[in-house]
Amino acid sequence: MDLLSFDAEPLFFDHPPTEEVVQLLQQAAENYGDDQAEADLQRAYQLAPNHLMVLVALFRYQVYQQRFSEAIAISQQAREVIRQKLGLPDDWRTLNETQLFSGHENNMVMVRFYLLCLKGEAYLYARLGELAKSTPLLKKIIEMDSMDDLGAAALLAVLSGNEPVRPIEAIRA
Repeated sequence: MDLLSFDAEPLFFDHPPTEEVVQLLQQAAENYGDDQAEADLQRAYQLAPNHLMVLVALFRYQVYQQRFSEAIAISQQAREVIRQKLGLPDDWRTLNETQLFSGHENNMVMVRFYLLCLKGEAYLYARLGELAKSTPLLKKIIEMDSMDDLGAAALLAVLSGNEPVRPIEAIRA
C-alpha cells in the first residue's frame, strides 16, 4: 500500500480540543524556551490527555528538550489513541499488513501517523543507544511499508552501519 497516496481525509487537528486547551498550546509555542511553556503544555495535557494535538505538541517539546525517554512515552500514548481508533492489535509486534490496511482506506492519515509514531520511537531509542529496542520497530515499519515511503529502511541502514552518516553540509552540496 502506498503510504504517500491518500485523498483529503480528516486530520488529527480537524477536531480541535476546547478553546482553553488551544490557547494553552498557543501560549506554549509563544513562550518556548522558558518554564511557562512547559507549564502550559502540562496543563493542556491535564485537560485533554488523549487529544492528538496535545500529544504532538508535548512530544515535540520533549524531543527539543532532548528528553527522549519522556518523548517515547508520549509517542506510545499517541500510538495507543490511534490503535484504539483503528482497532489494531494491542501489541505492535503482532500487527500485519491486513490488519493495518484492511478497512482503513479512508483513514490512511491515521495509519501513517501510527507508523510514524513507531519510527519516532525507534529514532529516539537509537539516540538513547538502545538499538535492541530501535531495530525491531524499524523492521516492523519496513514490513508494513514495502515502498519505504516513511524512510525506515534508510534509518535502519544507518543504525546497522551499512550506510555512512553524512554531515548536513554534504547533503546540501
